[in-house]
Amino acid sequence: MQRKELEKHLKEIREELNQLIPNYLDEGILINQISSKVQIELSEEFTILQDFELNFKSVFLEFIFNLQKQKMIQKQIFNPPKSISDLFLGSYFNLDDVPKINRHPILKKIIDHINQRINHFFQHQISTLKFLIDQQKLIDSSSTRSSPIVIDIEIDSNQKIQEEQQQKLLTQESELIHLAQYQHPTQEQLNCPYCVCKKSNQTVLKSLALRCAVCKNYFHSSCLRIEKPKKVFVCPECILIGIDPLHELKESILDPVIFQSVEGRANQFTQKFQMKKGLPSEQLIELRSIKIDGQYEDISWPDLGDLQLNGKKIQEFRPLANNSCLKKRKDEKLMLNIEYGQVNILTIRESNGTPEMKAYRINQGIPYMLGIFQVKVYKLSEFIKKVKMDQSCLLGIEQSKKFIQLSILQNQFDEVTMESIKVSLDCVYDLNQIQTPARGNICEHIQCFSLENLVTMMKNVTPRKWKCPICKQMILGLQIDAYQMCILTIIKQYNLKINEVSFNQFGEVENPELRELLKQQESTLPDSTRTNNNRVIQLEQISQRILKISNQVVAEPKNRYKPPPPLPEPKPIKKIGESFSDAILID
Repeated sequence: MQRKELEKHLKEIREELNQLIPNYLDEGILINQISSKVQIELSEEFTILQDFELNFKSVFLEFIFNLQKQKMIQKQIFNPPKSISDLFLGSYFNLDDVPKINRHPILKKIIDHINQRINHFFQHQISTLKFLIDQQKLIDSSSTRSSPIVIDIEIDSNQKIQEEQQQKLLTQESELIHLAQYQHPTQEQLNCPYCVCKKSNQTVLKSLALRCAVCKNYFHSSCLRIEKPKKVFVCPECILIGIDPLHELKESILDPVIFQSVEGRANQFTQKFQMKKGLPSEQLIELRSIKIDGQYEDISWPDLGDLQLNGKKIQEFRPLANNSCLKKRKDEKLMLNIEYGQVNILTIRESNGTPEMKAYRINQGIPYMLGIFQVKVYKLSEFIKKVKMDQSCLLGIEQSKKFIQLSILQNQFDEVTMESIKVSLDCVYDLNQIQTPARGNICEHIQCFSLENLVTMMKNVTPRKWKCPICKQMILGLQIDAYQMCILTIIKQYNLKINEVSFNQFGEVENPELRELLKQQESTLPDSTRTNNNRVIQLEQISQRILKISNQVVAEPKNRYKPPPPLPEPKPIKKIGESFSDAILID
């Protein structure tokens, strides 16, 4: 490759990126939501006299591009870029020292979002960039060899160290991209085909969408009534399916549907369904429902009304009194008694609150998602054995070490100084040594609890709410940590007096005696325990966070600068006096 060809490739990448900057700005404005008060302040700052929403984008774009050009001239960065360095340094908006931006925190947030998306753009060009870096090295070395002048230059050891660090960062970044398992959403995904609005007549109020950590589908935040997204977002359908691990879903009889509650008047929902296979003795038919109110983590039914199956009332819903000490009614899953092959009719009737019901909490106008499932009910010992034997629940030793490394790395990216992680080997439930180290499959802490204690606790709770005792996150599935299991086995085997263990930034145990025993133990373990290819949601989520890949996107984006549709062809002009109804006014 010749230098001109290299520069051509770099120019094309820069042009492609510059075309995306307006979209990144749109996303930043939408995500950060500029209040009316701030709009007035920014209008004064940038002299926007009218229609702030229409004019701010173009004014701000021109402002930051002009600042970027000035910075490039000051730092002697070529535009178009002549090297990889020019491409990177001239692409990011490093505007922290600009007074106009420092005066308004919202602008810093918008700039940060644009820079995150630029970083994301380069990550998905990583293979091309690596190739161009190699080509640039070849071009630079060949031009040096062909030079007739030989100059003795002292080798700068610091430069070598910088190159090694840069190479290490590139390797780390490519590994993070692999772990993140992220793909750009397609146009079909951006249409949010699985969202609540597609299953009901709900209007989409905002185009901001969230990506589910479990199924990776996109959902409008406004449709789910989510005002402030959580660190890890899980969609209502995944919650409905995995809400009780002791009742394992075997088959869906009625796929999740939306019951659209209507505020201010009685509403009725009717759905036909049929069980197409016989029911094994250890399985049940279960009806589940959750309220789509932004906090859909528990089983919920309408506040006032009843539920009928084939015309027979099987459940009545009564609201809580206003003075009740309970925050929420304790709703539970409902068991249905239906026969194979029979067509069944499920009816939910929601009642209006009468004047006498003013003393009760009745909240209408909220959609519900419900589904009917064939589930296997496990006994306590049977479930514990099943989780311990299930290879899909196992976090291999290598995966566990990678989990520790990423947790420390994430803290370093958040500017928290951390070189090791300390983990207790005692269970949070009874403060005794953990038997089987487990955590929820979306929990992001290294600390484990005892599987046996959690399951025993859940078995005796009504209604059953699977919450992690450490982070209070929902538990939709369980994960056994093979690394901590090996540590606990060695401690018991050699009767070591250790109740906590520290891991370094490489995921290794810091205690030298324990580390040596672990090496001996690991060599005798099967490959499936040491390393496996199970999907690990935590590794995906933390990697995406380090790479600044947001789980929020602008779905169904609208181009504000889309050209207007062509004018209709003029109709034939009629004679004066016939009719004025077809007259066309032309400016």
